[in-house]
Formats: sequence, structure tokens, C-alpha cells
Amino acid sequence: MTTTTMYRTTIGLLGAATLALAAHGAGATVLATLGAGGTVGTTTNAAHFDLNTGLANDWVEDGLLFHFSGYGANNGCGYAGVDCYDAVTDLSPAFAGNYMATAGMNAYVSVRRADGGDIHRIEFAAGSGYRTLNGYWATYDAGLRTGSGNFTAPSGAVLGLRDGAGFDEVRFFAFSTANRQAGYSAPALDEVRVGLPEPASPALCALALFGMAAVRRRARSRSI
Repeated sequence: MTTTTMYRTTIGLLGAATLALAAHGAGATVLATLGAGGTVGTTTNAAHFDLNTGLANDWVEDGLLFHFSGYGANNGCGYAGVDCYDAVTDLSPAFAGNYMATAGMNAYVSVRRADGGDIHRIEFAAGSGYRTLNGYWATYDAGLRTGSGNFTAPSGAVLGLRDGAGFDEVRFFAFSTANRQAGYSAPALDEVRVGLPEPASPALCALALFGMAAVRRRARSRSI
């Protein structure tokens, strides 16, 4: 085998293996779950807002950046909820101590990684200033929306989102009616967890290893 032919074969095999692994994430869609958690797997970042007693916007905690639009006053209750929500059953037990909340026309709470990297798995306790949670979520990557969805559930339900391709922002809204029919939103979230990307499937890993092994065999045969 000539040097040129071997070079082309090597590049072709490595390229095929790389593309096979990349295809595991490319073109993936955002999958949403609603329940008791379990979307994240191994947690890499977590936020509980216990230290955010000053109602700070653009709050950074454990590598996560939180931003809210709207008024940010949570109907006078603040993030800690000690004046309002701890005395009633509007929010689930997941909302203990401080939490992130806001209110206003189409107001949302945004979650990003502070370093600007992608999020592949995230879950959080989703709440609302209304007694019924009519939630709406949207994910973005480089300013383009990659997924969205509506759901209705008791406040404090755990919303999980995962995407093999990744996204760099999640926005959470909570409206007074289902399917975003009303424009006033009062979202709240707590117990945010971000996890590792989903590992490549065994078949894709095997294909990548096969390609690299073939390259090594061809290199050895040329040296003999």
C-alpha cells in the first residue's frame, strides 16, 4: 500500500468513527419528563438559592447563571417565601427556604451555565404564583429555539429536560391558564440540577474502536 493510499484510508476510518459518535448528539430533540426526577443522572452542578437573600438577578451558583425578566418581587414574598409560601400550601416541599421567582407579562426565569457551555441534562422543581401550575419551557442554542412545550401539573412538579445535542439556555414560564392563553406569567423554580451528557451507545463506541483498530493494523502491516 502506498503512503498516500494508507493516509487516505486512515483519515477515512477515523472520520467515519468520529461522525458515528457525533451523530449520537446531532439532530437530537429535547425530551421532557414530569415527575419525581431522575433525568440528570450524575449531578455536576446544583443550585438551591439559600444564599440569595437579596433578591439578586443574574445570580451565579455552582457554575449556573440564573436570570429573570419581569418584576422579580414574587408578589411581595421575595425568594425566601418566609412571609407567604411557607405558611400555606401553594408550593411543594421542594421549595424550602429561598427559591428563584419573578412575575410580569411573559416573565420567565432563565438558566444557563456560567461558562457559556452547553447543558445536556437538567431538572428543577417547577412552581407558580398561581395555585395550578400551567408551565411552559423553551430551550435555546446560540439564540435559536431548539425545543418548547406546555404542561399542567401541581406546583412543585419536577421538570426534566435532556438533549444529546445540548442547549445553552432554558427559560421557564408559568401562566394562569393552559397553553399560554394568558400573557401574565409568575414562574418559580428551586432545587436545580444539571448532569453529564448522555454517553454514546455501545454500538457507536464499538464502531469507533473498530475504526481505530483497523488504522493500527494497517500501520503495522506497512512497517513489516
